[in-house]
Amino acid sequence: MTSRTTGRASRAQLPRTLAVTSALALTGGLAACSTGSDDAGSDAPSDQTLTVAVYAGSWGESFTEAFVEPFEEETGATVELVPGGPADWLTALRSTQGGTPAYDVVAFTPNVVPSAVSAGVVAELDTERIAEFDQLNTVLAEQSNVDGTQYGVPLTVGSTGIAYRTDKVTEPPTAWSDLLDPQYCGHVAVSPLTFNTGVEFLAGLIDEAGGTITDPDDVDAAFEQLETLADCASSFPADGTSVETALANGDAWIAAHWDGRAFVQQNQGEPIGYSYPESGSVGALTSLFVTEGTEQEDLAYEFLNYVASSDYQPVFSEGTWYAASNDENVYPEQFSQQIASGEGAYDDFVWVDYEAITPQLPDLQARWQQIFG
Repeated sequence: MTSRTTGRASRAQLPRTLAVTSALALTGGLAACSTGSDDAGSDAPSDQTLTVAVYAGSWGESFTEAFVEPFEEETGATVELVPGGPADWLTALRSTQGGTPAYDVVAFTPNVVPSAVSAGVVAELDTERIAEFDQLNTVLAEQSNVDGTQYGVPLTVGSTGIAYRTDKVTEPPTAWSDLLDPQYCGHVAVSPLTFNTGVEFLAGLIDEAGGTITDPDDVDAAFEQLETLADCASSFPADGTSVETALANGDAWIAAHWDGRAFVQQNQGEPIGYSYPESGSVGALTSLFVTEGTEQEDLAYEFLNYVASSDYQPVFSEGTWYAASNDENVYPEQFSQQIASGEGAYDDFVWVDYEAITPQLPDLQARWQQIFG
């Protein structure tokens, strides 16, 4: 079983980026506002409700403990969490566009951000209303900066690698292509390309072969690899919780998955191991966005001050085993020894250039559907 310490070393040695990330300049004027998180909710009426779309499972539980509970206690406002996944949340926001949005704040991953921005369902972020924005890691903030405009507040970062059942897989996998090994046929979870883990798995296969996801020939070669899984995939999880469930109940023995969520299962005593592929893990990130047209804009910004704060982020990290975005975070000694974080920690991550490939995703998903039905 791969230890967390070993995993940390693997991530630190990631060799290159998958595609040239657009040179997106962070929005200027990131001066902190005069009120910090200590009094972030002082003006919030106690009868206000904020609707926030975030993940379920251990992620959602930690989010509640770290941010929701102190926010509710200190402001008197109520936070209603809506569990699910980014693709579903984007669909819901599109369906309510022009009226009251389905959510006031939504968690999106980089694969969804270009579509959310082009659809006009997320608002430009007024960074001056986020007291600690200038403390947030610039590499992470860039992932929700589109054409020079900042939209999201980065929260949590990890990497996508390979989770597996230690009671079924005798040799820990070391490569993305290990998921294609015939010995796992009938026990492989393959996520669709409507879910960012599916795209990250595809990107990992391409990167392992020395290609880029923006090169059609390299993409074709990866789909030829996926075709070998046509009769071997046992489940098609479309969100993180579904990946966890497939591994926990034995529907899958191996899957592309996020490191932090796999470690939480491992810490809870489940037979889950985790490997960082030798060719490089793919960066995984979740950022929070204020929705366009929300009637709770002020309350949303009050809440995002908690999300961005080094006072609360470490609590979230301890529960999820993900580092968080504020470079000033102080973590417990064990966490700091095992998980890379802070300035410079993510410079060598493999990042998918979603701005470049998002226009192709419908066609790529159609090809995926032809294989897996």
